[in-house]
Amino acid sequence: MRAAFAALALTATAPAMAEDRLSLTLTPAVVSEYYFRGISQTDGHPAAQLSGEGAFKINDTFTGYLGAFASNVDFNNSVSAEVDFTGGFRSTFDKLTLDLGLIRYMYLDQPTGSQTYDFTEAKLTAAYDFGFAIPSAGIYYSPNFQLDSGNATYLTAGLTVPVPVTQFEPKIVANIGQQTIDKPQNFFGAGNTDDKYLDWNIGLFASYWGFTAGLQYVDTDLKKSHCSGGANCGPAAVLSLSYAYTF
Repeated sequence: MRAAFAALALTATAPAMAEDRLSLTLTPAVVSEYYFRGISQTDGHPAAQLSGEGAFKINDTFTGYLGAFASNVDFNNSVSAEVDFTGGFRSTFDKLTLDLGLIRYMYLDQPTGSQTYDFTEAKLTAAYDFGFAIPSAGIYYSPNFQLDSGNATYLTAGLTVPVPVTQFEPKIVANIGQQTIDKPQNFFGAGNTDDKYLDWNIGLFASYWGFTAGLQYVDTDLKKSHCSGGANCGPAAVLSLSYAYTF
């Protein structure tokens, strides 16, 4: 969260002419279970989360940002929390939005002498707003993925469909992704040789007064041997509630 607090301090001391270019958004959330790319990070338990982002509008096309995310996790060992830091640039060309950035994932209280859970990813995502639907796509690359599992690439495609029927701004959100891992035996455990898997989700979200509530279906094509006997890689229903506050 240091990046978010630094952005807040910058907002407080910036010249008046730049105030409309700076923003800080804080989003606390609770979820019935925290899933990342189709795999549970909380072993069937709920999670409390907080994300923050400071953004600076360079011009009408480009915006730079720094952000952070934190959540409790449960890997059936000493790891207690995930803390991520992000940074990058967004560009808007009419209805097309591009996002190029870096994400650093870090985990607290890791077991000593084990493979590290920490890793870094570069990302490039794109979305186009047709009004009635917003398709999106993205690629994420890590030179050394979680648990020292080598090169990893995540390809994803999604679709958001607004439902213009009530003041709650309901929308249907669907995503599918493919994670490829160079050393699956490190990530999934000895004897596992499948170097790629698919995950997908579909959900309904509604917003009111800054609150957003959601219900998602999450699943993967992973074998049971990959995820604690299958309990942590779907299928599952996930409830979420968040509140976004922009300074």
